[in-house]
Amino acid sequence: MRVLFTTMAARSHVYAQVPLASALRSAGHEVLVASQPDVLDDIVRAGLPAARIGATLNIEEETRDANASFEDDRNLGGLAMSNSRYDPYPWDHALGMFTAMTAMVFQNVCPEPMVDDLVGLARDWRPDLVIWDPLTLAGPVAARLTGAAHARLLFGPDQMGRNRTAFSAMLNRRLPELRDDPLAEWLTWTLERCGGGAEDMSEELVLGQWTIDPTPTSMRIPLDLPCVPVRYVPYNGPSLLPDWLREPPGRPKRLCLTLGVSLGEAAGAGTLAARDILASVDGLDVEVVATLPAELRAELGTLPPNVRAVDFVPLNALLPSCSGIVHHGGSGTFMTALAHGVPQLIVPDMMWDAMEKAHALDRSGAGMFVDAADVSPVLLRERVLALLDDPSYAAGARTVRTELIGTPSPNDIVPVLERLTAEHRAAGPQAARSPDSVRARRAETLKPTSTGGF
Repeated sequence: MRVLFTTMAARSHVYAQVPLASALRSAGHEVLVASQPDVLDDIVRAGLPAARIGATLNIEEETRDANASFEDDRNLGGLAMSNSRYDPYPWDHALGMFTAMTAMVFQNVCPEPMVDDLVGLARDWRPDLVIWDPLTLAGPVAARLTGAAHARLLFGPDQMGRNRTAFSAMLNRRLPELRDDPLAEWLTWTLERCGGGAEDMSEELVLGQWTIDPTPTSMRIPLDLPCVPVRYVPYNGPSLLPDWLREPPGRPKRLCLTLGVSLGEAAGAGTLAARDILASVDGLDVEVVATLPAELRAELGTLPPNVRAVDFVPLNALLPSCSGIVHHGGSGTFMTALAHGVPQLIVPDMMWDAMEKAHALDRSGAGMFVDAADVSPVLLRERVLALLDDPSYAAGARTVRTELIGTPSPNDIVPVLERLTAEHRAAGPQAARSPDSVRARRAETLKPTSTGGF
């Protein structure tokens, strides 16, 4: 079968798709990965065929700007999907969240030229299955308009599944004239603009026909949605391992400090957190390997003598030698540490699902977190020492790793995906809609104003 992957134009999101895409190719299926020019080199370096859709997006830079703009109250900003303030969300907050997410994330990740190119690619290439990043809703639109089966591939806890399910339940309880749904409005308009109709809109375009979920079962958000569990397999991109990594740590224990690919690449990103964390480990008999780009190192000045600063080192190769890791809550970092059974201390950046991961980690006993508002060198030093010295955290991390190892691998789930694709693939009228109808609708349709956009 033909499988089209589509991802948000950020390196970490590409990396989350590589193991499954590679497994499908190894099983003999045709695979194509589509995204904006920002990440085409990353896709090709992973050994996968790439297709360009849309223009350069610069989404990582915009995400950092959005992160900074919600410095005082990010939960109300709409970009923090963790339900840490309300349980459940009140209607006004839920509506505000989906209004903000539609305008500031979904429309920004999938601007019109990108959607048009992806739909055109799907019409030309005729995939049997579209596997899409949860933030790249152009994927299910293209699948719906071409009759392909489609599934979400998660990169972390299913915040969207929980929040969208709760939002839909609240929406159905409201009077018809009060049922505002900015996300459905934008998706309906997008379908119509691309040659579909309002009847093509369904919750499948937000939640998938099924979901492929790498989160360990014990950390998964309980939802009544079709789910295919898959083992998380770390992929950090092509790299040459440094010579020092083959040597034993120079001190009794090694600690990893990383602020992630997305945040760490920007000059000044994470400076405050990095300064506090480095101050907290100064003088400890611990070797600290910190991924600190040159711009960030320049801002931090002289580093403690027990800190080895590197621009990059693949976590999959580094973590087996580590007794703990301190990080910002990024999904790739979080999952790679789980895969290697390394205790974690998260200083959440509050964006998207970082707090959800922090709380799940705390419940599992595999680590702990420090709320960003409480960060101080004294508190961080206390938590780092506990992480490294209390054997319960290492035991909790080993338990989660054992659970993860027992989950079917990407290779194992290929037959499941083949069966689900056969069950869900359509050969109906969606596949016959022509580009001419797209152009006609484009001339007649006005963009909705309630969701805003960039």
